[in-house]
Amino acid sequence: MKLCRTCNTQLITKRSHCTTCSSKCRNAAWRKSKVSMIPVNIMFNITHYALIKNAAETAGISITQFAHDRVIQTMEASAC
Repeated sequence: MKLCRTCNTQLITKRSHCTTCSSKCRNAAWRKSKVSMIPVNIMFNITHYALIKNAAETAGISITQFAHDRVIQTMEASAC
C-alpha cells in the first residue's frame, strides 16, 4: 500500500508511479524539495587555493562543491 509523500493518504486507485494524492500535494512536495541558494564569491590566497583544489580533486568533486560541503559540515557541527 503506497502513501502520499506529503499527507500520507493512501494511494489506492492512483497510477503505479504516483507519489502524491493530488496536484496540491505534488506542488507542496516540489516547494519543500527546493533549496534556496545564494551565490557567494570567496577569495583564497594561492596557498589555500592549491590545498583546496588538491582536496577537491582527491574527493573527485569540483572546488565549488568541496567548499559548499565544508561550509555545510561546519554549520551542522556548530549547530549541535
